[in-house]
Amino acid sequence: MATSPSGSAGGGGLVAEEQHERLRRFVDEWRGEASAVLESAAHSACAGLASREAVDVHRDPVQLLTHISDEANVLNLVTILDQSIFNKIVTVLAFDCIEMDRFRELARTKFYPRLLLFGLRPSGEDVPAEGELQKSFARSLSFFNDLVEFIAGLRSLISNLVKQLGSIYRSDAPRPFFLSCHLQTVFSSLVDGLTVMATVDEIISQNLLIGHAMSLFTRMLHSVRGEPSRFDMVPGDVEDLDRAVNDMDNVLTAGLFQRCLQEDFHGNLEMVNLKNNKIFLDEFATLIRNSLSQSISRLDTMRERPHDREQIAGLLASFICHSWMTVDSAPEKKMSKLVMDILKSAPVIHVYCNTQLTCLEFLKAQLPPWSLAAPFLREARKDAGAVNRAYLLSLDEALSRSVQNIRSTLVNWLVSFDSTVSPTVQRLAIHALLRMRLKQLAQGVFLASNLQHIIRATIDCHVSLDEPLSKDQVRNLRHAAELLQVVRAVYHRRNSETVQAMSNILDLAQTQIQKHLLSLKAQLEAEITAGSKSSGLHLFALSFTRGKDVDTKIQDALVAVDLAVEMLQGCSSLQRRTVLHICLDTLFGLKKLPEETVADILEVCLLMDMAANIHKLVESSTDCGFLYWSREMMSTCFALVYTQTREARSLQHVVSAFKDGIKLLKLGHAEEAVVESYEKELEDGIVNEVVMPLCRDIETDLRLHVHSAHLKGTVNVNPTKTGVRDLSWFLQVRPLRLETKYIHIKTRVEMYLNSAFYNHAAVALHNWKTYGEMRQLAEQKYGLELDDMHLPCQTLEQGVDVLDIMRNIHNFVASYTYNLNTQVFIERLTSAAYRKHINTINVKHVANSIRTHGTGIISTTVNFTYQFLAQKFVAFSQFLYDDHIKSRLVKEYRFSKETKGNERREYPVVRAQKLNYEIKKLGSNESGHSYMDQFRMLIAEIGNALGFVRMVRLGGLSYSSLASGHVQEGKKTSFELASKNLGMASEAVRAGKLLDAALESQNMLVDETGYFNILVNVFSQGLQSDDNIHLKEFVFIVPALVINAVESMVRAKSKFSKRTRSSADALFTDDGFVMGLAYLLKVLGQDKQFDSLYWFDSVRKHYTSEKARLEENLDMDNIANGLMGLQIWSQKLASVSEEDAHNIQMAVKRLSAYLMELELIEFNFSGARIFFL
Repeated sequence: MATSPSGSAGGGGLVAEEQHERLRRFVDEWRGEASAVLESAAHSACAGLASREAVDVHRDPVQLLTHISDEANVLNLVTILDQSIFNKIVTVLAFDCIEMDRFRELARTKFYPRLLLFGLRPSGEDVPAEGELQKSFARSLSFFNDLVEFIAGLRSLISNLVKQLGSIYRSDAPRPFFLSCHLQTVFSSLVDGLTVMATVDEIISQNLLIGHAMSLFTRMLHSVRGEPSRFDMVPGDVEDLDRAVNDMDNVLTAGLFQRCLQEDFHGNLEMVNLKNNKIFLDEFATLIRNSLSQSISRLDTMRERPHDREQIAGLLASFICHSWMTVDSAPEKKMSKLVMDILKSAPVIHVYCNTQLTCLEFLKAQLPPWSLAAPFLREARKDAGAVNRAYLLSLDEALSRSVQNIRSTLVNWLVSFDSTVSPTVQRLAIHALLRMRLKQLAQGVFLASNLQHIIRATIDCHVSLDEPLSKDQVRNLRHAAELLQVVRAVYHRRNSETVQAMSNILDLAQTQIQKHLLSLKAQLEAEITAGSKSSGLHLFALSFTRGKDVDTKIQDALVAVDLAVEMLQGCSSLQRRTVLHICLDTLFGLKKLPEETVADILEVCLLMDMAANIHKLVESSTDCGFLYWSREMMSTCFALVYTQTREARSLQHVVSAFKDGIKLLKLGHAEEAVVESYEKELEDGIVNEVVMPLCRDIETDLRLHVHSAHLKGTVNVNPTKTGVRDLSWFLQVRPLRLETKYIHIKTRVEMYLNSAFYNHAAVALHNWKTYGEMRQLAEQKYGLELDDMHLPCQTLEQGVDVLDIMRNIHNFVASYTYNLNTQVFIERLTSAAYRKHINTINVKHVANSIRTHGTGIISTTVNFTYQFLAQKFVAFSQFLYDDHIKSRLVKEYRFSKETKGNERREYPVVRAQKLNYEIKKLGSNESGHSYMDQFRMLIAEIGNALGFVRMVRLGGLSYSSLASGHVQEGKKTSFELASKNLGMASEAVRAGKLLDAALESQNMLVDETGYFNILVNVFSQGLQSDDNIHLKEFVFIVPALVINAVESMVRAKSKFSKRTRSSADALFTDDGFVMGLAYLLKVLGQDKQFDSLYWFDSVRKHYTSEKARLEENLDMDNIANGLMGLQIWSQKLASVSEEDAHNIQMAVKRLSAYLMELELIEFNFSGARIFFL
């Protein structure tokens, strides 16, 4: 019975265990599926990023950044353990170091960019407009006021830091423990402060617009001070502003750095004791020497750190500061030697963007007078030119090799970096993985920093020495800039994994340091324990051998270890890392740690600092904003990319490198016009050097390909000799991202080819098939999706735009001839001399234009025609007013009066022919046209203009007919009223109202508008007035004009069958003449007078009688058939020579042509007169 409960319990345990196992398996399966989904999503996202040519950090909708902050301040962090003197000293020093870091960051993000870019103008505007500098300075007053406060705070902080160090390093120091230590962290902060001061001074001295703007603003203030009420200002405000500007003058004037040194370290009474503090000065010199030695040893190697060169500039500034402190003392030989090495290995140092510090010039300008006579400076001045040339030569020789070496190292780093964060390496030990990851984070920054230095140094040295860059050098510099963008892209692509692993990476670094510190703590505690067990005699001996100091050092060392370990227990914030570094500096001075351990700790601290600031370091080391001042290279870089089609995918890297300049411009608050100008310059460089050459090359390739297939032997394409350039690489490039726009190369090529094929086919319609084949080939060979040309075989549906004709109506009427019956304008051959086709314009083309522009262009056409006719009537009047013409017309007028009594007085053809002949004798123009020909052409141009008005009206009717095709005929409906009755929305009612107005306008267009009557009435009254009485004889020149028109048309038609130079004057219709003739007779009121001449009857009888007379001489119809008829014909032919017979036949043929042309003119003239009834 005792086993029953046990068995029951055992069965329940098995059930519970089974249920637990099922639940565990379910959780494992769910975790596996969830991980697979997340991994798939991450992989697709990373693949998308990897497939891009480059990434733009600032385009991400969500950006991950690591910012390690600690809510506790330095005082709370340090004094939480102990209130000892050591902790208090560390607190003060750490606070100054943190403040110095804040000042340095503020300078880089706020003051450097704005000082550098102040007064910058868009490209092409080198000289600012009048008053522009004053306005720029006024807008920046708050900034310059902040700068004054910033400089004052920085000077105060530097002075305080020097005083603190002077209090620590002295013979009567309260804690002798520090005398054996090198406070490298604190001195580095002092170097950073001096670097900021020197950089601000250098930027101000290089940007001359700052001082110029301030002087102009000060001059303007003097004018305002004289009349403050005129400028709506209070006198007190003007005085306050003037004082503020004077304070700014002390900062914005060149020589800021030297002035600060003189005032703060040389002439300041509080620093007198400091100058006599040999311990501090020796320690300062020792740290400068050690730092210079370390930095020089790392220059131009893979161990060079991101800010080594900037630190060298700060060390030179520290050397100058030390020289001002050591009055009347020459520089140490060791330090002078190190400075001389700097002058040779790095004569130029870049401190910010394009601001460079020429080391020798900097020393000459800032050193005190007693140091300028140093031997190393004399030697440096003597060899300055040779040193700079040698430095440039070394850069040029090592450029290609350095870029290639870094490229190879970078490829290995990329593979290693990607593999470290890959899920496939999750099996590695976590500590080994994190340690590898920590080193790789720093290695990428080192490589990028080296590349950045190579680019900046090479460009600036060539600029400063006025040496041009070769194409190979530009190619290497472009490769280096591309690699910088690659490094940025890799960090960005792996940003999420880096952020996730950051806390573990930093914890690993802290653990490594803590392990060494705990070992040191145990060693110190053992020494104290061993010391407490010593004999009394030994303790008595120690009291005479500074045993108390030794004991204090060990106690302070234990406090430093405890404080350092405490800093390692929390996050790696700036406060904790600063306190940790100060504690480590003090512990290294004990010489208790092996050199290998010290080196390991320093390396881990460096890696930890870089990991904590990895995003800032990546951003600064891969930034190419300095290329803004080298944008002359832009076009060459793009052109070099285009020459190598395989490098097409690197195009975005080049764009991103130059686009960093826009980020700099925005950071420096540059004007919007400057940003837009630079972006336009960048876009133009891409379009002119890549897109347009690509468009032309693809078009040429398609053209050669098609021609080589159709025209055998004319085009030889042999890829084995000419080579093959696969241009499709550029078409596969993703859209290039600028600041406010994208450039899609494929789309632009498609647009270019669409336009080119359409325009070429429109100009040469006979080649439409060729361009159709090129379009198909472009799709097959390059994958280009081109539009249909919409050009049927040898026709152009849309035609010329009416607006273009209207704006150039004077050219149109002279270049086209009008056909009254078919309503077509035909281009003259002389206007299409360089084309293989002529254009025609009909009603359908006009209807298409009205459909595009609306019916309003009809009234506009009439207005333009009115203006044109007004100009032509001036020439018309001048011709008839000429004495040569007027005298002859007066004779005809007198003849008409003399024959007025006859019942049917037909105007004699002889007189018309005589008048035509006499006017022809007056002369001709360069084209061989007589005055009568030119007058006829003038009338034809007037008629063409009227024909154009008629065509536009008919085009409007055609458009209206098509537009109202679905409107019910014969029933007038108000769509507005119908919409209201149906209860439709207000928008529908408003649409109905617009439709009613459109239909009403159409009815007015059809029924009520007589444009010809308008054009007749507007000129009739003025031309028939007494002021234009000379126009009354116009009717008597009409017969001669008709004769001239008949002869001209017959001659023009005959040229169609001749292939001579004069064939370009061939015509087969010119109804503009009869249209203009009918209009002028109507306007001048001479219709009835012309009818009374019975001119067409007279000329018809004349030509008919002449033809009959000539035909009688060769009449064969009445000769009998047979032998008798042949004899009579032979006898008649014998009486006429062969030449005369030929002439008679040609005359008969000519008269027949005249009669036919006369009938055409008569019929068209009768039809044209109907329009003006």
